[in-house]
Amino acid sequence: MLGVVFLIFRFYPQLGLGRLIWRFWPIVVIVWGFAKLIDHLAARRTGERTTVLTGDEAALLIVVIFCLAGLGFADWLRKRSDFDFNFHPFQQRYSESEALPAKKISPGAHIAIDTRRGNIFVHTTDGDELRVTVNKSASDSNESAADERMAAAKTVIEQTSDGFRVHPINQENWEGTVEADLDIELPKQASVTADSDRGDITVAGIGGAVNAGTRSGDIEIHDAGSDVAATLNKGNLRISNVAGNVRVNGRGSEIDVSDVAGDASFDGEFFGPIRVRNVAKTTHYVSQRSDLTLVHLTGRMDLSSDLQVSDVGGMTKLATHDKDIEIEDVTGPLDVADSHGNIRIRFAHLPTGEINITDDSGQVDLTLPAKSSFEISAVSRSGEVESEFQDPSLQLVNDQNTGKLNGKFGSRGPKISIVTSYGTISLHKAT
Repeated sequence: MLGVVFLIFRFYPQLGLGRLIWRFWPIVVIVWGFAKLIDHLAARRTGERTTVLTGDEAALLIVVIFCLAGLGFADWLRKRSDFDFNFHPFQQRYSESEALPAKKISPGAHIAIDTRRGNIFVHTTDGDELRVTVNKSASDSNESAADERMAAAKTVIEQTSDGFRVHPINQENWEGTVEADLDIELPKQASVTADSDRGDITVAGIGGAVNAGTRSGDIEIHDAGSDVAATLNKGNLRISNVAGNVRVNGRGSEIDVSDVAGDASFDGEFFGPIRVRNVAKTTHYVSQRSDLTLVHLTGRMDLSSDLQVSDVGGMTKLATHDKDIEIEDVTGPLDVADSHGNIRIRFAHLPTGEINITDDSGQVDLTLPAKSSFEISAVSRSGEVESEFQDPSLQLVNDQNTGKLNGKFGSRGPKISIVTSYGTISLHKAT
């Protein structure tokens, strides 16, 4: 059985043996159980004594389990990384290009593009045709063997109910893999779905909806005339100049999104710097550590080890932990919740919405214009409160490691609520 499994893993890698092992591993226990039942029935006829598990059987069972687990892990590693199981130190890389016959497509057609290994580049053309150029490459010890594998790895254009599907076939066999980079020319009005297991995706100038996904690679989309959706597993993302909404899911490294006419939503774990600029409607970011909502972001949001936000025309709602927060020039209501981090907020103009700040184990520094009007309630449970604003209606008390500031300054203004623990609250006048 192990020999058959190893042969399948070696000669038919596209089967996804690891996924099958992880799903059907209980069959090993079932087979072993039937074998023990047969042994028991045979022993009853001969009068021999049997044991539930002999030492040899236990050793064999352990070997089978470790072998199957190892194959499952190897298959997972093959799919999730760039690890090459067919290592040959004397191989060379060979490549060739092929242009497929053009296909006429109707306005607004949907083009689906996918490749297991290779980059995808989609750009526009003035005509009404779908044009595909394939750049194939393979490694082998001699050129003829590489040419045979590249010849077998053909790229096909299949007609679908709403357009066409472009994809290579026979990219993997027991001798190795063939990378197929796809260069696609489309009319501007088309919509695109592009997927690559291992490769970068670039889409430029498409007027229809764009949906891109890669398990290992970077995604770049710019000058899109409609909604954009991107799914990452490992890599960087750059999106700019989108006439519709942007939706990003998954996990990855650096994220850079700018100039979005609709909403921008992010759901996942991204470990590089996250930069968002100029989103006309709502920016919403959700991860295990942060939940951020910004309405009409005319400035920027930078999220890395710290969080920086500037120039928000509407509501700002931030909830995170273990990060320092810096906020400048927000117009609408402001709601900030943080823990184990300092908060610094500066208003260049008079605030118009309510301000609610909650911090745990951090300092809060709030700067307002000198001619501001507001009603404030500030409490530091294990710290002090400092204020550069002086007025008979403002009551400032620092007593027994607790600081409090309550009252009004000016005639009318927004309500400000600040609560923190183990930190100082400072209220400054802008200079």
